[in-house]
Amino acid sequence: MKKKIHRMLNIIMGSLTGVFLGSGAYRYWHFRKYPEQYVAQSAPWYTGILIQGLFTLALLTICLIMRAVLIEDAGAMKKTALILGIIFLSLTFVGGGYVILQHGHVNAGYAVVPGLWAIICFGYYRNKKQD
Repeated sequence: MKKKIHRMLNIIMGSLTGVFLGSGAYRYWHFRKYPEQYVAQSAPWYTGILIQGLFTLALLTICLIMRAVLIEDAGAMKKTALILGIIFLSLTFVGGGYVILQHGHVNAGYAVVPGLWAIICFGYYRNKKQD
């Protein structure tokens, strides 16, 4: 049963990634082909891609956490470290995107600090012996 759930989660994660990449490529193509349609908008043309990217990242994080919970041979601390690592890795990408959107005028710590915590959590997960 868990094998089927893992397979279904893999399909969901692959589908989410494919839809995001395809939709983003289409929006970029549409902007390049018809730039006059985007002139009157108050937000940049890529705002929809960013919002969809954050939504996709949140759903992928939830799927990865569900996969981590289903691991049988890991103890509670090891599962917790893996889940926290996934969350901090997601926060690293969000923080990096925020720094890029602000053209580097904000502190890079928005991406670096969660990245360090992700490294610590994943390192603990890899080095922790079976309880």
